[in-house]
Amino acid sequence: MQKHFFLLLLVLFTSISLFSQRKQKTVDPRDFQYKHEASGGVRIQTNGFTIFAEYGWIKDIKRTRLLQLEYSYFMDYRYKKQNSPIPGGRDYVFGLQNRFHVIRAAYGFKRVIADKSARNGVCLSATFFGGISLGLLKPYYLTLLQPTDGGPPELKEERYSPANETRFLSRDSIAEAAPIRFGLNQIQPVAGAHIKAGLDFDWGSKDAFVKALQAGVMIDVYYKRLPLMVNNTNRFYQAAFYISFQFGKRW
Repeated sequence: MQKHFFLLLLVLFTSISLFSQRKQKTVDPRDFQYKHEASGGVRIQTNGFTIFAEYGWIKDIKRTRLLQLEYSYFMDYRYKKQNSPIPGGRDYVFGLQNRFHVIRAAYGFKRVIADKSARNGVCLSATFFGGISLGLLKPYYLTLLQPTDGGPPELKEERYSPANETRFLSRDSIAEAAPIRFGLNQIQPVAGAHIKAGLDFDWGSKDAFVKALQAGVMIDVYYKRLPLMVNNTNRFYQAAFYISFQFGKRW
């Protein structure tokens, strides 16, 4: 799958580069109608979901420069949610070491490939972004059974460590997931960078409004491996396919 992902990313990047090098041969009156656009939306990825805001400087009807800010919550197909043995207890993810969140800032461009008709239709554009990624590792806590001297076991909230590995990875020792407040004061930042490329389909019936669907690929690369799961090969990068929906206005 990784081979196919990087091949698709290369094809998209090459296509965008070719389109960005094409020169306009005529001047369209609409080039002077709008100069700015602002929009927001949600993105569904193969490894989580994202909310984002975007601001654009419209150079002409074909070209727009974009600034994008976003927050992303990471989810992994390896996550195996288990039911708590306690009636009414919180379900937990077995083997999870850290939750992962990402804040991104990126600069990019949008280049029109095929404009919509005068009244209706879809405007097809190619997009490309590159920027910084700030990963946030939040320790994942479980409520574990704590052995006592001769008495019944006690319940204690614990994060993973080599000292408690046996109990942390034993379903017989896990009572439930700890409340979300545990680990908030132990969040660790991880610096990185990202790129993404896609195709943008804007179906808005009026040019003054942004109503678009975008599909593409993205990759984040960090300076170290991300310790997300226990006893699994954790990577220093995250790659995903995505579909996003966004709405906004031009002026």
